[in-house]
Amino acid sequence: MLPEEIKLRLASFSRPAWRPQAGPAVPGAMSKFGGLPLLKPDESWPCCGHCHQPMQLFLQLESRDLPRTMRSPFGDGVLQVFYCTNGEEDCEVLGQSHLPFSDAALVRVIPREQANGFDALPVRQPDALPERSLTGWIPLADYPDCKETAAINDEDRDGTLALLHAHRPAPRPGDKLMGWPHWTAGVEYPTCPCCQEPMQFLLQLDSMDTLPFRFGHYGCAHIFQCDTHRDIMTLTWQSRP
Repeated sequence: MLPEEIKLRLASFSRPAWRPQAGPAVPGAMSKFGGLPLLKPDESWPCCGHCHQPMQLFLQLESRDLPRTMRSPFGDGVLQVFYCTNGEEDCEVLGQSHLPFSDAALVRVIPREQANGFDALPVRQPDALPERSLTGWIPLADYPDCKETAAINDEDRDGTLALLHAHRPAPRPGDKLMGWPHWTAGVEYPTCPCCQEPMQFLLQLDSMDTLPFRFGHYGCAHIFQCDTHRDIMTLTWQSRP
């Protein structure tokens, strides 16, 4: 816990974040980690653009299941994150899955008006990750990375952020919605290909947290969305040193 005095001094840097809670699979649950995705009856399972094999569903998040105190950052609908785990083709390296807009990953939002009638495919996917249903959220106060705020800290005569990082690492690792990205290397916000503006951080998936999967060497993945072009989303990740 941070001392109250430091919390007050850090208030201008704080962002609300929520840590997801997951439990055993619940039949019919919309919001979940792993398992089968919602697809239209005539839609094919999303495939990797590198190996052309089905990608795994990592996260499916229904906007109605978000914390009650927040407005949906991705709009009204269903957010889906797919990622290719095909080691035979080594899509992680050859497909450059860590880079923005890689063919080995897909992030999309199914708008509410198009989500009616979606249903999970009635077939088993042998490589699907074990399904865990979303059960709730834990609210957090999140603070920026020292690299990300170097300029702010230089201008802060009281060294507020230095105090923060002396007490605990920031921002928080692990899976979370909103807040600040937990960078494991440098600060790298992807750029929207349409407007060339930095994209906004949406959520984080950390290695071996809710999902039994490692991004590279126990890396941390981030999902971003363009604030202007809302349909443009991407996943990136960085390995830990």
